[in-house]
Amino acid sequence: MKCFVKRVVSFVLISFAVCTMVLAGPSRLQVQAVDDPYTALSKATTVYNGVDYRGEYNPLYYYLNYQDLRDAFGADPNKLVEHWVIFGKKEKRVANRLIGDNTDYIVPTGDTGVVIIAKTSHDNGGMSYEQEVQARSTAKQIAEAINNAAEATSKSSSKSSSKSGDDSSGKSTKKTKDIKDVEKVAYAAGIVRAYCDQGTFTTSGGINQTAYGVFVGGEYSSAGATRALGLILDYLGITWVHKNIGTFEDQYCQVIVDGKEGYGDGMKAAAGYGKHPYEGGKDKDAVTYAKIRYKFDVATQRQ
Repeated sequence: MKCFVKRVVSFVLISFAVCTMVLAGPSRLQVQAVDDPYTALSKATTVYNGVDYRGEYNPLYYYLNYQDLRDAFGADPNKLVEHWVIFGKKEKRVANRLIGDNTDYIVPTGDTGVVIIAKTSHDNGGMSYEQEVQARSTAKQIAEAINNAAEATSKSSSKSSSKSGDDSSGKSTKKTKDIKDVEKVAYAAGIVRAYCDQGTFTTSGGINQTAYGVFVGGEYSSAGATRALGLILDYLGITWVHKNIGTFEDQYCQVIVDGKEGYGDGMKAAAGYGKHPYEGGKDKDAVTYAKIRYKFDVATQRQ
């Protein structure tokens, strides 16, 4: 599944190609997947009751501009154009251009739908300047080590593949493929969990909700683990959103990995595609630190 990135005004739209599946059997049946909302709305109808509103109405823009319409109608093109004609014009809603200053991401959920993730700025949880410098230094070193390991693992995997044809020993070896973004997140989450295990969990105090508390101060909470992981993700270049920020709910990072919606959880030392288990995802589908650490270990072995 390929993702194509397209910038429109201040929005970043990530769509995915329509997949074709072939079912094996005596008679082969070709099944076309349903268009995702980006694709469907890009070519959706602009006609209502025989009148074409193409000049003033763009179904994709109308969909993106208003959360209440997405909640009410989803990507139903007929409902959207109907709302525009009957209500939208009178309410002076904008349908011929994108509005707002935020950057939104439309990404596959990893299932059959898409999700809109609004780009957000992240607070530091209350760190002082000196604390943030120390936390960022640690996060940057971790991110650089992860990227270096990923690059080394990729090279190691390529060498192993080129030699596999000459191996007649009959011994089975664990194949190592290129490291995916979701695995980088899982590995980073494992490192954050290791830092947490060296400290004390607390919901009080001044640093437990910060990356500094996790990396340096020896105090952490769900919020602190999320910010610590998020700081590493910043240096890895992975987009993330702080879920459940400012609440007593379990907090974690919603991420965009390998062109899909995903999550990273420093408390669980895990990541995955789609929804977090707290939101209905499946624990069994999680990419845990324990499962993928061998890929990074390959990179640290002497050649």
